[in-house]
Amino acid sequence: MANARNKEPKVYIVETPVENFCGIGAAGVQFAYGKAEVREGWVLEWFKKHGYKVTEKAAAATEE
Repeated sequence: MANARNKEPKVYIVETPVENFCGIGAAGVQFAYGKAEVREGWVLEWFKKHGYKVTEKAAAATEE
């Protein structure tokens, strides 16, 4: 049985509503060209709630 503590958290791509935004967003998340990588947790839920586009990194890689 796998130990839950050894499980890697999922990584998500968060896209800002402002195209090509570069700077620091909520909780100190660094955006470059309108995108940032965020792990699971409260900040990911915050971005979803505030209208940011959120996709799982593995899914985003297959779309490109």
